[in-house]
Formats: sequence, C-alpha cells, structure tokens
Amino acid sequence: PMGIYMTFLLVQTNANLLWVYPAKVIAVAAALIYFRKEYEELRPGFSLLAVIVGLVAIAIWIGIDPFYPKHGSGAAFDPTTISSLAQRNMFLTFRVLGAVIVVPVMEELFWRAFLIRWLVKEDFKSVSVGTFTGLSFVVTVALFGLEHNEWLAGLICGALYNWLYYKRKDVFACVIAHAVSNAALAAWVLARGDWKFW
Repeated sequence: PMGIYMTFLLVQTNANLLWVYPAKVIAVAAALIYFRKEYEELRPGFSLLAVIVGLVAIAIWIGIDPFYPKHGSGAAFDPTTISSLAQRNMFLTFRVLGAVIVVPVMEELFWRAFLIRWLVKEDFKSVSVGTFTGLSFVVTVALFGLEHNEWLAGLICGALYNWLYYKRKDVFACVIAHAVSNAALAAWVLARGDWKFW
C-alpha cells in the first residue's frame, strides 16, 4: 500500500489532483483490504492516550508552522477553485476519508508495524511490537519528517507516534493517534480554508 501511495505521489500535481487524489485513495484502500489478513499487528481497540497524543501532535504541527522553513515548492491546491460543486464535494470527501482512514492505516503499517521492526532485524515479524533500539527510533523519525513538507512538525509527530508505539506496544494505538491528528487537521483546514496544510 505504501508503494502504491508513493507511486501516485510521483505523478500527482495540482493540475491533476482532482482525479489523481481519489484514484490514489481508492487504490491504496483496495490494497489494504486485499492484504488485510497479513496485518497481524493490527488489533483494534480504543486508547485514550492515543487520542491525546494525536491531538497534541497536531496542535504542535499547526502551532509551530510559521516559525521554520519548509521544503517542497509550489502553491497549495485550493479546492474552492473547482467550479463544479459536485466535483468539489467529491474531492473534499475523498480528501478527508483518505487523510482520516486510509493514510493512518497505510502509514502506521509501514512505519511502525514494518520499518521500525525491520531496522531491528530483517525478519521483522520475529521482532515484538514495541521493541526499542536507538537506530530504529532515529531512522523512522527522520524519514517520517522528511516525508512531509512540514519536516520539523513531521519529526515531532514521528517522535510522538514512536513514543506511543513503545509505551503501548500497540500499532493500532498509533493508527488511532494518526487518524485523530489528521481528522483535527482536516477540521482546521476546512474551517479556516488553510489549504497549505493539505
């Protein structure tokens, strides 16, 4: 799923985002569903700590935004420029569903179910969820930060999600935190029209 997502990012531009973003969400969601039996690490449950971590992470993300330079270029895509109301609503629906449901599952399976353990041992399934090493912590936080234009916020969020992963020894708690962060950011963006975060 992460590979499919990254492939779409290679061809995604503001000019084609109206159809590429929904296609990306559908393709990644289909891959997640297809491979669902492989995700032994995902044990659904509720975690209040995960909700709190998710809210703290996004408060930091928004709060520090004016105070550091971002990498990446180009203007943010403004969906209010979509002339058709039906197309605009369709795009925003996919944008929210992608951010709140698809991306948290996809990314947490990659970062905290796979990579953080693979960096401990190539046979990552033999590594218990929540196993800590300094190398796996630093590398996953660094790469998670670099994945985002808001690299500093990404580093901080990556560290918070990793902390939650070690604290709870639960990948699904990280999915919850990530989903809460993305839902809160979506609410901020939609309420304020602050499209640079999308």
